[in-house]
Amino acid sequence: MVVADRLLVLDRLMTGRYWTIPSAVHKAKQEASQILKLIQRTSFRSGARARGAIVCWDEIAETAQYSDFAQRLQQAVLGDRMLADTIQAFVEQRAGRYGLGASPERERDYEREYLLSEVSMSVYCTEMLGFSNEVWERPPGADIPDPLKLLYGERRELIRRVTGQAATRVLTFVFPDAEDSEQEVYEESRPEA
Repeated sequence: MVVADRLLVLDRLMTGRYWTIPSAVHKAKQEASQILKLIQRTSFRSGARARGAIVCWDEIAETAQYSDFAQRLQQAVLGDRMLADTIQAFVEQRAGRYGLGASPERERDYEREYLLSEVSMSVYCTEMLGFSNEVWERPPGADIPDPLKLLYGERRELIRRVTGQAATRVLTFVFPDAEDSEQEVYEESRPEA
């Protein structure tokens, strides 16, 4: 399990809830520490501790292997017109809705970094580290551009090119709001031909 404190930093910087990078990092680290302790206690009580690891984002993101992988994946994703356009649409939609507008380009940059980091970590954990069952709280709304869904649904060959193996990710939702969420899970997990 990865506590995504780095994403929280980027989200806060994009929305202007914290005016400086150090203050956003400090607050996210505090909250991540609390979340980490809560999850560790819960996993200990339920006997699940031996079956996995609970880490903060940077414990993975600061490794040379992840850094190299993320760079290759992001170049491949941004080099694909459909994926690049989807990412840009997501960035524009989210920064336009939640950003303060005081520094629109910087807000979009934070949001772009957030999204590319999220895609990279998701693919890295599921495909490279072997944690193929990815669990999300709920599916993205139908009106939200979803680059991960397109990557796995329409551009699976890109994953093979970057990882050197067929995609194995299975996506499930704790709260499957959408009527077709079971079909979406099937589509996400179908093997490559």
